[in-house]
Amino acid sequence: MEDLRLNDSDRSLIEKAIAGDERSFAKILEEHYRLIYSVVHGIVGPGGDTEDVVQDVFVKIFRALPDFRGEARLSTWIYRVARNEALNALEKRRPVLVPLDDCEELADSDEDPAAGHRRSVTRERLERLMGRLDEPQRVALDLRYMGEKSYEEIADIMGIPLGTVKTYIYRGKLSLKRMITAYEKGAGE
Repeated sequence: MEDLRLNDSDRSLIEKAIAGDERSFAKILEEHYRLIYSVVHGIVGPGGDTEDVVQDVFVKIFRALPDFRGEARLSTWIYRVARNEALNALEKRRPVLVPLDDCEELADSDEDPAAGHRRSVTRERLERLMGRLDEPQRVALDLRYMGEKSYEEIADIMGIPLGTVKTYIYRGKLSLKRMITAYEKGAGE
């Protein structure tokens, strides 16, 4: 782990985590949770088992961390682990039946039911439309808006040029706008 791409903090955390320090491993996961969640959600999409896959990514990172050679930034390596796990989950995906008692929409709340329903429908529609985007656009948008990453961080994480990140985000937003406009005119979904 002598690569200059690792800062001293990451190098120290990795070494401690490999040596069995649970706090260091927890800190690695904590620092990269948004990245992992964004990547997984961007690939698995709506109705997916995002949280389950995120947990699988945690396990995979724990097992593979001793093999991390530091040839890339830690965030780039974690991105690749998360992406691979999410793609594996897609291949294994089966329909899941949820008991009515577990449905969020049926939970008691003080919120106006109509407003809650509109928000739920809007979120589901956006997730379905996001699911229509190409994977790189979907992941870049998720990293930007859910993961709150800068364009530079996204480029580093995805291992692509900054201009490509900007293109993915621009084209993804443009495609979403077109799909929303088509939906509102009655031609969508």
